[in-house]
Amino acid sequence: SLMSQDLSLTLDDVPVTPQVGAGVAGLTERLQAVTRKASGTYESHIEALRLPADPSILSEVTHLVQKYWTNQLKYVIVIGIGGSNLGAKAVVEALQGTMGAHLGHAPQLLFADTVSPRLLLDLEQIMLQKVAYAEEVVINLVSKSGATTESIANFDILYASLAKRFPDLLARVVVTTDHGSKLWTLAEEHGVGLLPLPKEIGGRWSVFSTVGLFPLMLAGVSAEELLAGARSVTESALTRENAPLRYATALYRAHKGGATMVNFFFFNPEFESLGKWARQLYAESLGKEKDRSGKVVHAGITPIVSIGSTDLHSMAQLYLGGPHDKFTLFTYVPERTKLKVSQDGMFLPLVSGLAGKSPEELMGAIYDGVRAAYATHQLPRGEMRLSAISPYAIGQFLQFHMIAVVYLAEMLHVDPFDQPNVEDYKKVTREILEHVQ
Repeated sequence: SLMSQDLSLTLDDVPVTPQVGAGVAGLTERLQAVTRKASGTYESHIEALRLPADPSILSEVTHLVQKYWTNQLKYVIVIGIGGSNLGAKAVVEALQGTMGAHLGHAPQLLFADTVSPRLLLDLEQIMLQKVAYAEEVVINLVSKSGATTESIANFDILYASLAKRFPDLLARVVVTTDHGSKLWTLAEEHGVGLLPLPKEIGGRWSVFSTVGLFPLMLAGVSAEELLAGARSVTESALTRENAPLRYATALYRAHKGGATMVNFFFFNPEFESLGKWARQLYAESLGKEKDRSGKVVHAGITPIVSIGSTDLHSMAQLYLGGPHDKFTLFTYVPERTKLKVSQDGMFLPLVSGLAGKSPEELMGAIYDGVRAAYATHQLPRGEMRLSAISPYAIGQFLQFHMIAVVYLAEMLHVDPFDQPNVEDYKKVTREILEHVQ
């Protein structure tokens, strides 16, 4: 049942029904109205939260996936940056594991997300050594605005390199952008595949749109399960217990008490890119120079990502002994295996209690020890438990945090959907490029 698969949330010193202001109560009503609208035109930014329930987007993506899928498909190169690629990368790495790229998963998603010469050369080498026919690759250029500097440059370099070997490569290109953008118009003229995303949906809110679903479905991820998990959170949040609001309230209270950061502390290393997806969501949505009234406030809660047990050996001293300026959200999914430490290994006398233990028993002991230490030091914290590492559970995680951030923005009196200061560096970058000979 869906109930048995619901994520669980444990928070310290936060009532089940938090006391919230009229603005937050009104926001819940607005969210209920928004998510009841399953399909149709997207008229406001907040409607990103109804993407998991929109059948037209899944239908459109499914149609294009069927067109570009071949039995020979080996690689899907996603050329995008920020919200244009973080969602797909987070989902596929969570499901395939940190060693997934070496285990022959096919098709493999490859991400060109910055203008690194080494990255581009490595991608060229992979294509040269592993790809013999154009049908073995799909290039998905993703740019909401259609004019992202890094993405347009990366596409041009990679396409020019590959087109020398594959004259029919154009038939393997799909562009995801705003309908009617300059990129859309040019792509249409060249006859490449096109996927629109609703203009009101910003990059960091787009994982359940064409942006995330197309590459994920090509890689074999069940979009139906992913979206079902997201819908379960929406339904639970707005009809039963509102876990995202409880969590947002806890984080906001900790923030008012001096916690300027939120630490996404995962005890599954394959979740690191999920943390980076959340990092963008929190940073761009909450980090604002001005509040909704135009007053300069320099608001924000700085997101950081930690991996257990790895980062315990570099950061635990600071986390436990340093300033109480972080709210920590622990996330852990125990995984059962048949692996066990032997009973009489050559080095086992060095560490007591190891003999016969499984990796999950060891990680479980470490995890419980960390939580106990946080409790001893009275550090602000919460725990999010997922039922499994599955598309359903990952969908829950993504939708949970998007709803929570909308609530946090209301509490901080900022607009979670704009990013006016991002243009500060982009404008200067364009001016520099225009004057470089």
